[in-house]
Amino acid sequence: MKKTFFAVVLMVAGLAAFALGKKTITGHIQIYGNVPFTFVGFVTDNGEKYSLDIDPKADFTIKDIQAHQGEPLKLTGIVNDKELVGFQTLKDGRFVVSKFKVIE
Repeated sequence: MKKTFFAVVLMVAGLAAFALGKKTITGHIQIYGNVPFTFVGFVTDNGEKYSLDIDPKADFTIKDIQAHQGEPLKLTGIVNDKELVGFQTLKDGRFVVSKFKVIE
């Protein structure tokens, strides 16, 4: 009984931590680098700059988001804390997008 209760509490805590890790940001797409080494970044309304990655489970690609360059977007996802510094990584890290929406 105690083991089952502990397992349920641990599972709920893990799911809550994952849900709390989700973040929604608004801003616009910006292309960085020089051809052929360009990459897609995102500048938020607050001035944060993220390199973008797409969640493997998403039903869209980076090209789908890139097609909305110049339009205000709302992205939902998580900040990848494991890659805060690296090749083609902007100052605020890498944002893994699970959903996006064009703001009308």
